[in-house]
Amino acid sequence: MRVLYLCISLLISISSLVCGSELDYDGWLHLRLWHAFNDEAEPIFIERGNITISSVRSGASVVGQNGLLQPHINELKNLARNSGKYRVKAVARTSSGNEIPFLTSVPACYLLGSDLEDVITIWLDSAAEPIVVSISSPGPCSTESPFTNMWTTNVIVKYPDGGPVPDTATYIRKLEREREARERGEAKDNRSFLARYWMYIVPALIFVVLSSATNPEAGGAPGGYTQRQ
Repeated sequence: MRVLYLCISLLISISSLVCGSELDYDGWLHLRLWHAFNDEAEPIFIERGNITISSVRSGASVVGQNGLLQPHINELKNLARNSGKYRVKAVARTSSGNEIPFLTSVPACYLLGSDLEDVITIWLDSAAEPIVVSISSPGPCSTESPFTNMWTTNVIVKYPDGGPVPDTATYIRKLEREREARERGEAKDNRSFLARYWMYIVPALIFVVLSSATNPEAGGAPGGYTQRQ
């Protein structure tokens, strides 16, 4: 059972390294932002500013945005009074040369309640290409004028999760209980040899393959002939 535990732990470690390697890529990302204050089906976008992310791995960013004019604040307040949404269009340009447009929105009243504080979240895939750009605001909801006409924007870069980690300890305890029950004769097992012992055979085979991969000098001799010691 100890060998089985070591093999499973080794597999988990390898999986973690593979998932972690997806985050090793680094590059830059540039976002041009436009926003709309009208509540019609077709938004009328005007330029808001730019976000430059110099390193997608660290998430380091520089934000340059225009302050809101009083007419824009009045339109934002009108949106809030009518439960409307403030809409943003972002065009992302990556270090690979791709340009990808995104549309997102947030309730206008949240922007007024937070004094124009918002969060731009950029989700990247394993190749560091943007797949989602979203805007949010902490609120609370308000229809009053903000204390400032300048944006306070936080930029967050996120990668996909690596997924849940298997509960190997519980699984191994289950195998031990089943083995003990069979030894006591409490459970009759009519399965074939492979069906009964696959959980021991598979880790052993994987262990042999991994050992061969990490010891290239143990490979075959020239001409495809392998000498056994």
